[in-house]
Amino acid sequence: MQEIPAEALTLWGSFAALLQLLIVAAVTLRVMLTRHPPGSAFAWILLTAILPYAGFVLYLLFGERPIGRIRARRLRKSLDMWAKIGRHRLTPHGPLPPRMVRHRTFIHQATHVGGMPLTSGSDVRLLGSSDEAFAAIAAEIDGAKRSVDLAFYIWESGGAVDAIESRLIAAARRGVKVRILVDAFGSRAFLRSPQKTRLTAAGVRVASAMPLRFLWIFGLQRADIRLHRKVVVVDRRVGFTGSLNMIDPMEYDAAKTVGPWVDAMVRFEGPAVLSLQGLWDFDWALQPDGDASDFEYVYGTTEHPQTGRADVVAVPSGPYARQDQGLLLVLGAIGHAEYSLTIVSPYFVPNEAVVLALQNAVLRGVDVKLIVPHKTDSRFVSWAARRYFDDLLTAGVKILYYEGGLLHTKSITVDDECALFGSLNIDNRSMHLNFELTMLIFEPGFVRELNALHARYEASSTPIDPNRWRERPIKERLKEGASYLISPLL
Repeated sequence: MQEIPAEALTLWGSFAALLQLLIVAAVTLRVMLTRHPPGSAFAWILLTAILPYAGFVLYLLFGERPIGRIRARRLRKSLDMWAKIGRHRLTPHGPLPPRMVRHRTFIHQATHVGGMPLTSGSDVRLLGSSDEAFAAIAAEIDGAKRSVDLAFYIWESGGAVDAIESRLIAAARRGVKVRILVDAFGSRAFLRSPQKTRLTAAGVRVASAMPLRFLWIFGLQRADIRLHRKVVVVDRRVGFTGSLNMIDPMEYDAAKTVGPWVDAMVRFEGPAVLSLQGLWDFDWALQPDGDASDFEYVYGTTEHPQTGRADVVAVPSGPYARQDQGLLLVLGAIGHAEYSLTIVSPYFVPNEAVVLALQNAVLRGVDVKLIVPHKTDSRFVSWAARRYFDDLLTAGVKILYYEGGLLHTKSITVDDECALFGSLNIDNRSMHLNFELTMLIFEPGFVRELNALHARYEASSTPIDPNRWRERPIKERLKEGASYLISPLL
């Protein structure tokens, strides 16, 4: 075997070192010139420096938020339609009613952050369990006459989902237009399954959102941006959204060790449904077989029958905007609270802005409660979340561990007067990367129901004692500290 001259090895070594130096410099300049949070920027520079070449590949995969050239072109066209939606007056003309005047600045923020109008006169009903939500969705599908549009992060056949699929097939066979949009990663098993084939054979249109394809990197699409919204709209008349994926709560992999998913949904009827339909059409238009023409149909009518007393703002968020809409909305809710604030989040890995806002709320005299699951399906996320508990507990935030399963509901109640409800987690992924949806709801009866649901969660929870928490073992602190260091990348 012929030996390689030492001079050649030295030359290749120098070239490799120079190339790595250029890569680190390029990534450093890139994160300086683009909008990265400071912690995330430092983490990427460090990762690129300590993992030669591999760190650069990881940055290309996960470092920025591009959705791909094709979708970017579609997005520009869709945003033109979206601007028309934002200008549309779904709320009655005239001043806000007296009970809403106190919330005018919060409403102003929400409509500008999400680009959607305030809607008045919707009927809003809380579905406080997965069984209740599945039953309500199934009933609406059975009565569908024209269309059923669904979008989910996870769709997995089995258990309660089989009944939904059978109803969708029956609806398609009687002439209803049925369309399903699922995330390419979260629903990857379903997209290759016989059940998907059975649905399409019956006339159901199934599309995957944000698909991962070979050589995707040359289209400048980030690998882990996901469609995390959960939306069902039937006949453009009734809509559902919340935290429930299209999966039986006991069918996911970690159910035997963590417990069932514990979810809730909201049923809307009235003008708020038009916002859900417009958002669903927006997501469909970004996919290869979608288009933006449905926007004109959704908002083409000037009559929006009022069916209830709820005032609602739909606040979508995603990587298509410069600012983090979800983060701004959460900070607005915390700052809006005057005497009570309850946050339920399955994945709680806040940034410093959220932590400071919660501490500031306590200083204002607000009773702040945080309810999170004791066990989750991601250890790193759980450990990273606990790193923030010291400061929050010291400030006076009440933190409760839910023991009844993987609490998956994402909701916030403010002063018993308004609520945020949807798919948004209090973590970097939800607030910075994913396509999410949060509904801002003003309706005293609904907020009372949601507070009652929170009380049921609290009854199945264990409060964290601040003194005992500070005495936890050093090995737990080390795990929390290590996870905290990578939390900007989670």
